[in-house]
Amino acid sequence: MSGIRRRLLALRTPLLCGVLILIALNAASGSVFAQRTMMVQASFNPTPTEQGVYVVVSGRVFDFDNVSLSNAVISIEVISPQGTSIHVAIAYTDLRGVFEDTFYMVQSSPAGNYTAFLTAEKPGYESAHLTLKFVYSTPDFSLGLSSEALTIQQGQTASLTLTVLSLRGFNDAVNLTSINEPSGVIVQFSPNSLVPSGSTIVNVHVSFMAASGNYTFELLGVSGSLTRKATLQLRIEPGPLQSGLAILSVIVIVSVIILAVRSRKSRRRREQIIDEFLTQSTADTGYVATARVLARLEELRAMNKVDESTYQRLRKDYERRLEKDKD
Repeated sequence: MSGIRRRLLALRTPLLCGVLILIALNAASGSVFAQRTMMVQASFNPTPTEQGVYVVVSGRVFDFDNVSLSNAVISIEVISPQGTSIHVAIAYTDLRGVFEDTFYMVQSSPAGNYTAFLTAEKPGYESAHLTLKFVYSTPDFSLGLSSEALTIQQGQTASLTLTVLSLRGFNDAVNLTSINEPSGVIVQFSPNSLVPSGSTIVNVHVSFMAASGNYTFELLGVSGSLTRKATLQLRIEPGPLQSGLAILSVIVIVSVIILAVRSRKSRRRREQIIDEFLTQSTADTGYVATARVLARLEELRAMNKVDESTYQRLRKDYERRLEKDKD
């Protein structure tokens, strides 16, 4: 039995050495084939066009020592603001470690934050991941005034320039109008519709009947469901004619007062003359005295010191008296 045990021990010794050598080789091979670090950089470059936005995703893949890695595989997925996938692609790095991918977004694409998930892979390297975000806004337009305040006299017209600016490729017609302008103010656009970017002349006319004061109203640009506005401050001042009319009104009022005063004095003077005439005519009696009264009455009439109705009434009375005295 001892001989057999010795032979078994002799066989186990090479086996144990072989196992130890295999473990050492496996350990060595593990250090040789360890995954190396890989990194990726990228960016979005959106370009507005007449139909929408042309988006370029470009970047570079490199290792820990900033050495570019070629033939890396880049998986790209773009997610909309609603969480749906709108673009999926595979790109490869060139000898410079550079990759590029493109996709197109139509104008009707939802506005908001878009997210791109990128994964770079290459044998012998750990996968590298990158998340990119960019904001997409729908096409739009804006309004700008050459002056935000005007001062215009009554009866006068002033002009300014309204610019309609295209934003993110907007190219639909914009109709122009105004709202809340004060009574007696007329706003005209030349032209009253245009495709941005462009400008129009705004003529603001203030009539003679417009009330002076400070006002605020809006100029509107309307295109489909979009409405944009620009606010205009307007100060209306009295015009030359209005000032002249005011002066004329004062003159007329003063003249009427003077005429009224003179008319009242004249009426009082006539009443006084008539009273004196009646007193004298009452004192004088007889045919000759009555004739003299009639002559005096004619003289007062010629001098416009007695009104016509009084003259006619007194003449009839004294003519009847004269006929009576004659008899």
